[in-house]
Amino acid sequence: MDSDSIADRLAAEAGRSPRTRARTTLTVALVPALAALVWASGAVVPRLGYGDDGGEDSREITSETYITARVDESFVNNGWMPVTVTGVGVRGHGVVLRRVRPLEGRFPRAVGPGELLRLVLDLDVEDCAAVRARPPEVVFEVSRWWGSQAVTVSPEEPDGPQGGYAVESACDS
Repeated sequence: MDSDSIADRLAAEAGRSPRTRARTTLTVALVPALAALVWASGAVVPRLGYGDDGGEDSREITSETYITARVDESFVNNGWMPVTVTGVGVRGHGVVLRRVRPLEGRFPRAVGPGELLRLVLDLDVEDCAAVRARPPEVVFEVSRWWGSQAVTVSPEEPDGPQGGYAVESACDS
């Protein structure tokens, strides 16, 4: 009995062909890349962000306790899948959303890949110090085939919100 042949039979790679090893390596390399593509497509979590087509913002002092700010802000679907926006809210201290309306159409509103959604937000700024410390986030309620989910668009995004600064500047008067 030859000791080399026993070692060959017991080796982990002895039963595999070079083609099987290449397929396994390719599969291990492609799974993370495929997962990243699915994530970037917006299929799992919609990819909404600020658009660069902001309109006119205004402010109006309506009482001594708060300031009303009207913000015209654009948002864009950065994903590869269309999303259906069913509602919009604002999360932040010192700000209350009084009304929201899309400039075109009404809710629910389908937003295709790369398409802009322009909204007018009527806000009451009740605490300027809180708004300056942390600008409010816009929260979208999005309907998907498996259910609905909330998507937050943070003011710290690189594109930057125009409306967040309008709300902050409303306190500067």
